[in-house]
Amino acid sequence: MRRSSILALVVLVVVGVVFGMIPLAQADCPDLVECYRYDAFLGIIVSRVLIGSISTPTCFGGIGCRPWNCEGNTTNQKYWDRECWNRFPNECTYGTPQEFCRAEYPYPPWPELGNSVDQFVADLRKRGFEVAEGGFQLWSIEDCPQSFDKMGTCYFNNPAAPYVVAVVPYWSDEYVDPATQGAFGQTSPGYGTSFRFDPKEAIVIFGFLPPKAAYFSIQSYLFTRKGHYQTDSDAYGDTHGLITTLGAADIFFHKIPGNPARIGSFDSLSNSNNNVVIERQSGGSFNQFRYFIITPDRYMDKQVRQVLHKLSVEDKDIFTERIPSNRRIGLDADADDFVSAIRYAMPEDGGEEGTPSYEWRHNPTLTLLRIRDTRLHRRPQLYPAWVDDSPERRTAVHEGYLRPDLTRLVAKVSAAWGQPCTRVDCLDRAISFIDGQSYPFNVVGPLCDNIGMDCLGDTQDASYQFVGGFGFDNNEVYAVVGTLGTATGNATYVSLGINNARLRLGAANVDGTKLVGSTSPAWYPGVDNLDKFYVYYITRHCEGLEQLTHGFCLSLKDTELVIPPGVKASFVERDYMAVGTQRGPDSKFTLPSMVLKFQRPTQ
Repeated sequence: MRRSSILALVVLVVVGVVFGMIPLAQADCPDLVECYRYDAFLGIIVSRVLIGSISTPTCFGGIGCRPWNCEGNTTNQKYWDRECWNRFPNECTYGTPQEFCRAEYPYPPWPELGNSVDQFVADLRKRGFEVAEGGFQLWSIEDCPQSFDKMGTCYFNNPAAPYVVAVVPYWSDEYVDPATQGAFGQTSPGYGTSFRFDPKEAIVIFGFLPPKAAYFSIQSYLFTRKGHYQTDSDAYGDTHGLITTLGAADIFFHKIPGNPARIGSFDSLSNSNNNVVIERQSGGSFNQFRYFIITPDRYMDKQVRQVLHKLSVEDKDIFTERIPSNRRIGLDADADDFVSAIRYAMPEDGGEEGTPSYEWRHNPTLTLLRIRDTRLHRRPQLYPAWVDDSPERRTAVHEGYLRPDLTRLVAKVSAAWGQPCTRVDCLDRAISFIDGQSYPFNVVGPLCDNIGMDCLGDTQDASYQFVGGFGFDNNEVYAVVGTLGTATGNATYVSLGINNARLRLGAANVDGTKLVGSTSPAWYPGVDNLDKFYVYYITRHCEGLEQLTHGFCLSLKDTELVIPPGVKASFVERDYMAVGTQRGPDSKFTLPSMVLKFQRPTQ
């Protein structure tokens, strides 16, 4: 694991031992910051010593007592780390990654001190289970070069929701594929972000969920598998044929570079446990203490729940992700490879450095345990297969009534630039986005799995539409025109992303709040229902285009991790969590957005 992840894990274990696993109610926070010196060897924390404390007002921020949640200017982690160095210079004389000082914040004096992490582990071991501890690490745009060198992809991530990836300890008899080690960044020896499932194991994740945001989910994926593409099926022919015409066959059908006997998948295995699912079952999600069990074995789910119940954990606070039986479960080299990850998007505090959400992303207040039953005589109790009709059925507000207005709006935008359409439907100038989830594209976990396609980390919590092949080296300006899901009732949050096609990287993002207000009647007169639409521009330099873009414009950098010269871009629109539901909208009922290509005016 990375040093920050190991640090988080050590702190969490200490917190769990001292203050227990029972969900904590808010209480008075100690007006105290504690300064610790850490020593590490080969990335492993070997000592943690309290060297002193600093008196300062603190307050409860949902993820514990934090001075940066209080009013004042000195409210971020770096400030308090520096204060520790300034107050205790003799103890904090080191500056290497192996020896460092860090500020930490005690929890309130909770009355429930009995049920600890130690007790949980002890009770599991009493049942004959092997238990090991893991952690988490953040994967973001900056980690792309290493992933690309290793895997040939950066997973077409959503820049608004960087992955918080589970880092699991390997079992002693588990095959570790060198081809996928480091797929989401380097980890310490004996740990990894991709793993195989013992048929009789469970991964248990528990702790405080992050501060309030537009979206949170935890979900597991099939990552790689040994096998072949199902080229003899009609579904393969239809899907592969469409993708080939788009020049994207190697994106969705590819072998693992370091192990060509295996194919890349990144396919969903279940309906995710997201913030709405969690809230509907337990009564709350963000800032709440919750428990997640990931297992292919019903028996292990039952056993873990029994132990939690004895620790006074209510059933409503426990969520199980069932790994389906139509996977190749096992620890040998031929078994399937898996990944578990958290998505956390658009926190209300803005997510900037120093905010509680930033701290949570980088050091999640979660503990991960890997548990297995090593008894040879017991057979696992399998879950049903994950098949075509397994994903939860989705609904949507039918946007068909807005199609004539969308066509008129596209025409108005084109005319405003003095580059008008010649056809009534504007298809001589406008390019339509492609629905990625409906036939024949079928970017849905079990449908991808049927034919050996990479689903690129799909989820039923959003609809996906995309279009590609856009260059930015010759004064191009692109206008994206579409329905705004938050206005039509088909989304609680919208993301308009720009992908680097070479790196397969989500390089930039425009969140839905920045699309609101981009279709004033003064700019596009004669179009009905303008409040249901957005118009947004993407180009190299927005400066000087304000009279045409009205300020709704993104300037794309030409750096390596955005869109460098000579590299094409694609656009993707994601509508997350249809209003009043716990999933994304049914993409068959949403209108595909349109893209207009303009030349930058010379004057």
